[in-house]
Amino acid sequence: MRAVDLARKTALLPYNGKLRDAAAAVLRDGACAVVDGDYVMGLLTERDIVGAAARGVPADAPVVEAVDRPPLLVEGFEPLWRVAEAMVAARAEVAAVTVGGRFVGVISAEDIAGAEGQLAEAAEFSGLMSSFAPPA
Repeated sequence: MRAVDLARKTALLPYNGKLRDAAAAVLRDGACAVVDGDYVMGLLTERDIVGAAARGVPADAPVVEAVDRPPLLVEGFEPLWRVAEAMVAARAEVAAVTVGGRFVGVISAEDIAGAEGQLAEAAEFSGLMSSFAPPA
């Protein structure tokens, strides 16, 4: 399974959009991308919104004020284990998935964990089924 298989669409907010709009998008989608044209400046999660509020950033401030670092970018063709490695190394909750340099969505550690769990269950089921198969 590859990053693009799990990439979720998310809201794209212009860097000068309002923080309150980002908060609504994060509540709805789990994350949002802060963009300047086609360039992804950052990804915001609930932690970023709460952090901005704790720092006293007003709700009508430009959303870019909540961006504290560039996003982790991963190519869509990357296998999930490599994406997970990159996320751990970068201490990132989410990563921006790109295909050919174009943003296609976000992937989170939770997304990867869920997919890995489903794959493990499928492998276990497959093993069980083959143990019941008649000998060839």
